Amino acid sequence: MKKNTIFYCLLFFLLFGIFGKASSLHPKECNQKIVCLNSLILVEKMPEFSIAQKELEKLSKNHESTLEKLAKEFHKKAEKFQKNKNPILKKELEILQARAHAYQKNAADDLAKKQNKLLNPIYKKIENAINRVMDKDQTIIRVDDCSPGKGVLVNKGVDITEEVKKELGI
Repeated sequence: MKKNTIFYCLLFFLLFGIFGKASSLHPKECNQKIVCLNSLILVEKMPEFSIAQKELEKLSKNHESTLEKLAKEFHKKAEKFQKNKNPILKKELEILQARAHAYQKNAADDLAKKQNKLLNPIYKKIENAINRVMDKDQTIIRVDDCSPGKGVLVNKGVDITEEVKKELGI
């Protein structure tokens, strides 16, 4: 009998503790939600994106054309070098190869800069729209990108990164 009384008392306190804690939660904490959106669909639907895409394609074609010219020049000199093994031609080939590699690197950098210049305003526009939606619906604390291979876009929840770093000792 005494064991049953102790058991029921413990059960009562346990249930009281759980329900007491649940009723003390702030209503906003109970209604917080994590949502997602597909950013690829948003980006593709924006008219600015098709304009940016056309500019990037044009720049890419210009760089490809220049690289093709350098490759043709290299192959012509390589054929001449194969015929007479002239050391001057060998040096010219090395210089031409170095120029082609340098141009390829510069072209890639140029394309990346142009891409950032054209696409960053589009991403900023999307971010601002997401923030406006979140301002309208205060229960949204995080927006995940449900596009394939994407992650968190905006997080208004509590960031515990620093606390976890401390726990890990890093």
